[in-house]
Amino acid sequence: MKTNRYSILLILSLLLFSVACNQQKKKNAKSPVTEPATASQSEITAGKNERAMVYHEKLMEFFGADWMERESDPDLYPEYYGGSFIDNSGTFVIAVTVNPEGNRQKLGVILGDDDFKVETVQYSYRQMMQVMDKIDAFLSDVSIPQDHPVMLHFAGAYPDVMDNRVKVILTEVNQTVINAFKKDISASPMLLFEKGELPALM
Repeated sequence: MKTNRYSILLILSLLLFSVACNQQKKKNAKSPVTEPATASQSEITAGKNERAMVYHEKLMEFFGADWMERESDPDLYPEYYGGSFIDNSGTFVIAVTVNPEGNRQKLGVILGDDDFKVETVQYSYRQMMQVMDKIDAFLSDVSIPQDHPVMLHFAGAYPDVMDNRVKVILTEVNQTVINAFKKDISASPMLLFEKGELPALM
């Protein structure tokens, strides 16, 4: 389950990108003059998007040949790596915590190309996954009472690479729940609490 949840992140980024593209197409559809340019831009972006997916796989394979099985393992990721995502233009972006120029050269060798961006972030992906492990350990601890404030209001959590934070989704965001979370799970400054709903059961 953990692997599926984390692997959804890249797919979610792609879906957000697709929605942005569709909205842009609808906006440009009002002006026939820009339509040919939009179609051409969409093809370019789609090509970049495919290349970004190839980059992602190359990077993960470099981190570990068994990355698909270990995707949620914090030790899979080097300390400098802050995650990766695809931006609105379809460009592959790799976040690093230190030495952006040096790491860009290293990453270019790994990917065999330099058609990507590097941005500097505060927290490593390893740190985010360590917090996710703490959340998983708490949720799977059978000694935790079901009326614990976090158990009553927890709706999900995920490492948000673009915001460089672990986002915790709660059905009710108040100081009681937040304090209980910080006391019993983690008080990491990388946590962001957001209001949301429980995911619908399939």
